[in-house]
Amino acid sequence: MTVAQRAPLQGVRVLDMTCFMAGPYATQLLGYLGAEIVKVERPGSGDPMRGLSLYRQNGMSAHFAAGNACKKSITLNLAHEDGLRTLRCLAGQADVFIENFRPGVMKRLGVDLEQLRLENPRLVVASIAGFGQTGPWKDWAAYDLIAQAVGGGMSLTGRPGEPPVRCGPVIGDLAAGVYAAVAIASALFARSVTGQGDAIDISMMDCQLSLLNYQAHFAWISGRSPQPEGDAHANIVPYQSFETQTSRLVVAVYGDPFWPGFCDAIKMSTLENDERFKTNTLRLQNRKDLVPLLVEQFKTRPREYWLQRLIDRGVPAAPLNDVIDALNNPQTEARHMAVQATGPDGAPMMLLGNPMKFASFDAAPSAPPLAGQHTAEVLREWLSMADADIQRLAAAGAI
Repeated sequence: MTVAQRAPLQGVRVLDMTCFMAGPYATQLLGYLGAEIVKVERPGSGDPMRGLSLYRQNGMSAHFAAGNACKKSITLNLAHEDGLRTLRCLAGQADVFIENFRPGVMKRLGVDLEQLRLENPRLVVASIAGFGQTGPWKDWAAYDLIAQAVGGGMSLTGRPGEPPVRCGPVIGDLAAGVYAAVAIASALFARSVTGQGDAIDISMMDCQLSLLNYQAHFAWISGRSPQPEGDAHANIVPYQSFETQTSRLVVAVYGDPFWPGFCDAIKMSTLENDERFKTNTLRLQNRKDLVPLLVEQFKTRPREYWLQRLIDRGVPAAPLNDVIDALNNPQTEARHMAVQATGPDGAPMMLLGNPMKFASFDAAPSAPPLAGQHTAEVLREWLSMADADIQRLAAAGAI
């Protein structure tokens, strides 16, 4: 199929007032889909994430690089009357205005979101906050750790009998970004029918509660909070990692149809007819008898040997990769999920690829921008501003 030249969100203008992780990830996803993302930063320092990480790539913080691909950057001084006026003018030309400050901060900065919507009725306004725009906790500050903890998921992470641990990927931030991007795309679709924009309220806590999924239903049904299971599963056996002669692998015998093939793959066919293990219900009841047998068997051969046998029999299994292994394997390469871009300094720069694949659209992400890299370009294109006026704003400290 010939790849179309038009991206799904091509022509959509997003004015991005976000910083840190959740909001920038949302707008990066929209950028993957072809929207024009104009990131508004503070003159001089820019997004605080630019200076946060100990790891730097092309002179850029790894934290910043991870959430700001496919964007343009402008700098505006909102403490200056002309800077604030310029922001309002840009909002009048935007399709989406997104921010992730605590409730009330935008108004204190001089930006009234409701007024922006009145001036541009087609504008989709999205706000991301730790606890949303309503409720008794709405003014509480929140970062990824806070969201993971308060949303209940952190209590499920770790090994039985040990303190809870934070999930390695920053799902408190990233999940909010994903939900925000979905909500914005939905509001844009609705606008194509109604002609009207909308206001979107995303709470990091809400998103974590949503991710509880069946664990919430277990709690409602049993009246008890589920407990951490390590890498095992409370309702499926075997569903965990095992150490081999070389390194760890994971196996997911998700249902009884996989059991015969699993037993054959690990060369323990006697287990298939063992009355203690014939069904998943029985395996759950006799987990303490079964798992030690499997632990010892997997130790007898290298990981690749077991993986090949399991995969050949259709049993869900995979290597337990570290990050370097995950980034450097043939499936990652085939799916274009680790790509080389050209950084703003002209040097090669590695980025994670676009996880959303379309039959009719494909585009590699562009590198994150320098702070203010596109200020003059955006003011010319969005506001038809003359170079002399841009120079005047710069001289006044408004941009």
